Amino acid sequence: MKTSTLSLFALALASTGLTSLPAAAQDDLQRGETVLERRRPELEQLGVRAGSFLFLPRVEAGTTYDTNVYATRDNHEDDFIWTVRPRVDIKSDFSAHALNFSASADAGRYSDHSGENYTDYAVQADGRFDVNKGGALDGQLFHRRNHEGRGDINSFSGYIEPVIYRTSGGEAGYTQRFNRLRARVSGSAQYSEYDDVGLIGGGVARQGDRDRWEYATVGRVGYEFIDGYETFVQGTYSWTRHKNDRDAFGVDRNSDGYEVVGGLATDLTGLITGEVFAGYLTRNYKDSRLEDFNGLSFGGRLNWAVTQLTSVTGTASRQVRENSASPGLGSASSYTRTLVALGIDHELLRTLVLNGRLQYRQDDFNGDDRNDKVYTAGVGGTYSMSRYLYLTGGYTYEKRNSNLNAADYTDNLIYLRLGAQM
Repeated sequence: MKTSTLSLFALALASTGLTSLPAAAQDDLQRGETVLERRRPELEQLGVRAGSFLFLPRVEAGTTYDTNVYATRDNHEDDFIWTVRPRVDIKSDFSAHALNFSASADAGRYSDHSGENYTDYAVQADGRFDVNKGGALDGQLFHRRNHEGRGDINSFSGYIEPVIYRTSGGEAGYTQRFNRLRARVSGSAQYSEYDDVGLIGGGVARQGDRDRWEYATVGRVGYEFIDGYETFVQGTYSWTRHKNDRDAFGVDRNSDGYEVVGGLATDLTGLITGEVFAGYLTRNYKDSRLEDFNGLSFGGRLNWAVTQLTSVTGTASRQVRENSASPGLGSASSYTRTLVALGIDHELLRTLVLNGRLQYRQDDFNGDDRNDKVYTAGVGGTYSMSRYLYLTGGYTYEKRNSNLNAADYTDNLIYLRLGAQM
């Protein structure tokens, strides 16, 4: 399913005259916190306590209307998708250290296009061990099952259904602070496995060439030169190893790369928080037939608390990603994704939070002349009827322009879901 967030429905609620606690009567925003993340004691989820753990279950159910199910340039087909999204978080409440668990699922059933049905899920465990006053070990393990939406660049029109894949992995790291100096080192590994998919007209598109291990090790050193301002240097070395030595076309797609960046992290009295960075990124492939990448790397996220009722968030990133070995992407070794996004959240009422999003994404294929530009815009909101029930809805418009004309598409998504929590 293509990206979907936000809602026109919440705007409609705002005009119905629904009353509730006034927006001005609320807790102050905490440092780095957005309006969506603000604590609302009279509405927040209470959960169920079991010793030193708090269980926080919730479920959402509703429908999404999709005007272009197959993300095609012409001959659009629309449909309603009935969705259920259960989730449970288990959080520790220790005086020191931390141990948390989460499990979630996202099931969608199409009214007319049952071949597009999906059932995604994710489980995760993470923890922190406080070694001393300024140092801590942390770790994470996860397993996810997902599907590639029809708008994904690795999805081809000849597939009879979305590609299903699973990702399992973990990360471990250590952070130490020495007065104004902070250092961190971490390592991660994850394995991705893809299921074969049938082709329209018969046959099977093998996906085993995409199965791979991805490893990374990261080191970072930061120095707080003025209260609220930290400059840092970060280096990453990563390598990818595919399950098959060579893909169906006899190409070795294994690669190694590194990234070195410098940046600034800020916490200006909670008004502006986040970090920005820039540097150099390289990706080298084992097979000389695949094009290497060398170039600018940048990224960051900033949150601006405009007022106690409005927050603005900006994000940017540039990274090199793996792509399918399928013929549809020619001889491309990978693609470079550049993304810029802007979001705004506004608390109209204590029980009604509105939001809007704008996003631009560009995918440049390394070793192929394909170039995609994707524009996304949406509005939305959430209305809390009580501590236990809420209503959320969203509208998203998405358009992809590509120099490969067949890859162009426009899509509109509208969703409405009822949520319940303990």
